[in-house]
Amino acid sequence: MAHLIGGIAPWLGLDNHIFGTNDPDIVFGDPFTTDNSLGVFEIGGFLSSGQGGRDSLDGHGGDDTLFGDAWAISDQGRGGDDQLDGGAGDDTLYGDAFSIDVSDSAIVAGGNDRLSGGKGNDTLYGDGYNCLRGRGGDDWLDGGAGDDILSGDAFSLGDFFVGGNDRLQGGEGHDKLYGDGLDQGVVESGIGGDDHLYGGSGNDFLVGDVLFSGGGSGGNDLLDGGKGDDVLYGDAEVGVDTAGGDDLLIGGAGNDQLWGDGRLTAAFAVETGADQFLFARNSGRDEIFDFELDKDIIQIAGYGYDDFADFLSNIGDDADGNAVLRLNGTVDQVTLIGIHAADLSAANFVFANADFALV
Repeated sequence: MAHLIGGIAPWLGLDNHIFGTNDPDIVFGDPFTTDNSLGVFEIGGFLSSGQGGRDSLDGHGGDDTLFGDAWAISDQGRGGDDQLDGGAGDDTLYGDAFSIDVSDSAIVAGGNDRLSGGKGNDTLYGDGYNCLRGRGGDDWLDGGAGDDILSGDAFSLGDFFVGGNDRLQGGEGHDKLYGDGLDQGVVESGIGGDDHLYGGSGNDFLVGDVLFSGGGSGGNDLLDGGKGDDVLYGDAEVGVDTAGGDDLLIGGAGNDQLWGDGRLTAAFAVETGADQFLFARNSGRDEIFDFELDKDIIQIAGYGYDDFADFLSNIGDDADGNAVLRLNGTVDQVTLIGIHAADLSAANFVFANADFALV
């Protein structure tokens, strides 16, 4: 195993291009490795001022661990705009650092990074693992082939951390995509970024903001499951005292489960977002679990319907009393769990007759 660190020989510059080996490597873009738990030589303290370099890290072969900048970013530090490529193997990539905890929660602490997992079952974090305060960068994450886990910002987000506006692409495989992270804990003012999530092929799991949220508010996200039987949550799968964002959900081709907000609860009232659900030809047999009649919209494109009156005869209830939208007979249809056909009106729909099909 090689330990490769930018800023020390043989990479003495600020903006470095570091190549790994065919073995499992640990690579840091900049010389700030103090307090790491990986057994890497400790140098440079924390990245506590200035900005890390614009580094390019290539893991090559093996199960690699790549850090765009440092082990820890603190105080006035900021990550550089880095490019990380895991290569072949089951890799773990951190766009900036393992932990970010800056002195001012308004500081943009994470760089605008581009992460590519390559072949293998990879785990990608746009900014870091623990992000307590600051703002995440606007990152681009591509899982590549394999069953990958992508977090636009971090695994765990703290009280005053604001997510960046990230783009996540799962690629081939059964992937899990989180626009911001997996765990937000109890927050006071943290909010999710406006993220774009694309599952790709495979049975994917997409969450617009964080998997579990306590407090804060969700961003206005776009979620596209792509091919496969996908599960989409616009905000959090489980949220307590969490406000939902205004999200757009596209299940894609396959039989998908869609939640515009998620399972949100609160002590007094739940503040949900105004969400939109898009269905086009080849969308499959989908379900919406939290459709709100006075707030959410269903977009139907490419089926040739002019308006609600033209579509009305294709709406009916199933045996459980749930409204079913038969988009083209029994091939493509949408079931609205807990909603009756008689409750729906033209205000709940938008129609587009352009030649639009999901592939």
